Amino acid sequence: MGKLYLIGLGFSPDLMTLRALNIVRSVRRVFLDKYTGILIDNGEKIREIVGRDVVPLSRRDLEERSFEVIIRELEKGDVAILVPGDPLVATTHIALLVEASKYGFDFEVIPGISIVPTALTMSGLMVYKIGKVVTMTYPRNGILYEYPYDVIKDNDARNLHTILLLELDAEKGIAMKVGEAIDILFEIESKRGEGVIRPERLGIGIASLGSSKARICPMTLEELKKCDIGDVPHTLILTSPKLHFMEEEALKVIRDAFCREVCK
Repeated sequence: MGKLYLIGLGFSPDLMTLRALNIVRSVRRVFLDKYTGILIDNGEKIREIVGRDVVPLSRRDLEERSFEVIIRELEKGDVAILVPGDPLVATTHIALLVEASKYGFDFEVIPGISIVPTALTMSGLMVYKIGKVVTMTYPRNGILYEYPYDVIKDNDARNLHTILLLELDAEKGIAMKVGEAIDILFEIESKRGEGVIRPERLGIGIASLGSSKARICPMTLEELKKCDIGDVPHTLILTSPKLHFMEEEALKVIRDAFCREVCK
């Protein structure tokens, strides 16, 4: 009976911990989750870093086939699944642990860097002011998903920051950009008219966090909407209505350091 290791890669394979790397080099089979997230380099560095072949897992492997591919391999020995970000952020991986446990397999989770709360802290904002996190999605059949607006409004009432995770489907090549998310928020505002999303409101557009191309750009939503901050994945933060003075100072430093030559 093998042991299942869920290993967080963070934003890129070169951000793996030493512990994770040692496990990957010791197990019988290594898989890469290609469904729940994307890596900055599309995972091209993995084989070079770990020194062995890595088998990609699709959505069908992870969900529709009830993990049968993974369970079958666990019957032969230890298995590691490499996951973009932090493993248990996705409910898919929680379901996998439950399933493996039902079959009697031991498991271990090796944490990785997650966009929550790293996007917030890398922006110079205070982590104890993080509000409810919400995902922005594209309209479906002409219907706007307005829940993010309600989350922002509620966080605003408590003077909390809102991290907006933008729709992502790695298999279909769908990755929402900050400008698209802002357009959707403006559209919801025009419908609701409650003054939550204003052109002059401060937002932080984040792109390729964890890489040398990382961009963290604090500016008004109107400015961000017109700006190309770089390659996906993107994240959008709406800051709390009232910033701490240290946050205000930090945002100036972060903009100078991570948003030079962008959106001039």
